[in-house]
Amino acid sequence: MPDSPGWSDEQKATVERMRAELRELSSAVVDHPHWKNVPADVRVKSRMQLKRAALPPEPGAAAEAA
Repeated sequence: MPDSPGWSDEQKATVERMRAELRELSSAVVDHPHWKNVPADVRVKSRMQLKRAALPPEPGAAAEAA
């Protein structure tokens, strides 16, 4: 099997741009002043719920919910 040609320079730049944006947005969420109003013992659970809400639904999830 021949070697993969790898990513093009454009693809590499796109991935780096998207990773930088993800780091910036992650920091904005974690450091947002809202979290100072959430009790420490609830904070992690609340952030995980927020994270799950942002993910696309898993295949078959709609059928299971019905």
